[in-house]
Parts: sequence; structure tokens; C-alpha cells
Amino acid sequence: MAHQIECGKYTVERIPYAEEQQELVTEDVFIARIAPLQTSRILQFAGKSLPKLDGIEHVKRVKRDTRAGNTNGLLVVLCQCKYLDRSQFDAVVQDTEWADLEILVVKVPSNPPYTSAQFEQWSQVWPVTYRPPLKLKKPEFSSDEKEYVEMCLQAAMQLKSNAADTENRARAVVMGKLQTRKIVAQAADTTSESGHPLRHAVMNCIALVADREVARLTAEPIDDNNTGESNSVPVKRSHELCEDRDVGGYLCEGLDVFAVREPCVMCTMALVHSRIGRLFFVEQSHSGGISRYAMHSHKALNHNFTAFVCHLS
Repeated sequence: MAHQIECGKYTVERIPYAEEQQELVTEDVFIARIAPLQTSRILQFAGKSLPKLDGIEHVKRVKRDTRAGNTNGLLVVLCQCKYLDRSQFDAVVQDTEWADLEILVVKVPSNPPYTSAQFEQWSQVWPVTYRPPLKLKKPEFSSDEKEYVEMCLQAAMQLKSNAADTENRARAVVMGKLQTRKIVAQAADTTSESGHPLRHAVMNCIALVADREVARLTAEPIDDNNTGESNSVPVKRSHELCEDRDVGGYLCEGLDVFAVREPCVMCTMALVHSRIGRLFFVEQSHSGGISRYAMHSHKALNHNFTAFVCHLS
């Protein structure tokens, strides 16, 4: 059951990472039946003469042979079948001390387990190692943090009431900073008013943060216009994303984003590039960057963040 946190009027639930939902995928490997005293020598032979294991470092190299009547035999993984077919494999081992070994082809898990349930299931196929990821730790919010999350969600909902409907993308977005429990910036979708197709709420909010950062660095006042408004600190101090921030830092690094509706793919990618810390949204979208593509945890992207869906209690 998903872990839920009560934040005032909202129930917050973490959206699983893509790896948590992956199914078991297997691939073929060559294994040999050996006696325990042969383990070191055959692994040295495999390391020198056979293709190295690629991408299956989580697979344990040796396991006990559980055949009936076999109490001390071992099974050892030699190499992956995708790199050698059987005739090529036999050509490598012929004229060696391993030529008469019983060689078998078995399946092993292709991907490392991400959850304890996957570990238990996949270990039935072949033993694997498991290191619980730190980000799978159940989220725990302090009472102050719960009030902060509710405040930011309420601010987004209030902003929504003054914004035009945008179908399947966020139309009201608030950015907050957990350390100060303050709203950094907020913006609504202005595609209709501006006639510009990219003026989504997320893009406007990021632009507002960027304008304030420019103002902080240049000490020049800015005009919010209709890109959003801020309840944060004076212009010269800006939103103070982090202590001793340098110009090379990422724009929204570590910030929390609160959206009424799940951001679209374009906006989700903008949040990835901005290095946000967490995303909270109330309404899921079948075409959103999280629900459809799990972009908050996509392995091909160079930044991941935690995403939460929020339900009115």
C-alpha cells in the first residue's frame, strides 16, 4: 500500500519511481557445474578468456547446486549468451581443463532489483545482490513541513481560480523553499492572453525566478507584469536558492513545485533541467510528464526528483 501523509486538507502520496514498477526481465547465460575447489581457477579462466559480464553485475557469480543428491556442488556463471553462441563458447573451452565440464544455459535477471519484493521474486530465478536505495525511504514530514505543503497547495488552488482552463496541463504553479517555509514565486498559464504557445504556468514561474535572479545579480528592479507574482524577500536578496550561490548554480535547485494539474511533458523537462527538489500536484493527467513517461525518475535523464499526487481529504 502506498505511503500517505496527511497535510491539513490534503493527503499526499509519493508516486512510485519507474524502477519500482519494472517487471522481471531475464537473459541467458552459460553456467558450469563445478566442485568448490575449482571456483577460483574457473573464475580466473572466465576473466581472461570469456567476455566480461556486462550490465548484470547484480547477478551473483556462484550459487549452490541444489540437484537431488548433490550436497556440495556449485553452479558458476561464465558469460552471457548474447556475446557468444554455443559453438563459439565450445571453441574457447576446448583443449582446456574445462573442456569436459557440464555446461548449461540458464536465465538470470537482466536488471538489479529496486524493491525488496523484486529482490525476493528475482532471487527465485537466480541469486542477486540488493542494496535498498536511499530514496525509497518512506517520506516523513514534520508538522511545520505539513503546514508549508498545505499553504503552497492552497496558494496554487487560489491562483487557479483566477486562471483560464488549460485542459491537460498545469494552469497555476507555486514554487516554494522548504528551508524558509516561504513561497518563492507563483504564476498562471498565460497562453491565451499572450498568444504565445509556450507561456505555460511552469515556464512562466521558471521565467519569474530567472528574472529575480538577474535582478539580484544586477540589483535592478523588475516588473512582474502577468508572468506571476512573488511574496518572497526584496529584489536584491531574491529567493536565495542556496547559501553562497554562484552564477553557475542551477536556477531552481532544490525548490518545491506545487501545481494544480500535473505539468505537461515540456514543462516537466524544464523542471528536470532546473533541478527542482520535489513536485506536488493535485490533478493527474494521462498525457503528463509524470503519469505517462515517469520523467521524475527516468534513468536516461541527468536529474531525478520526487513527485507526489495530492488528494483533498
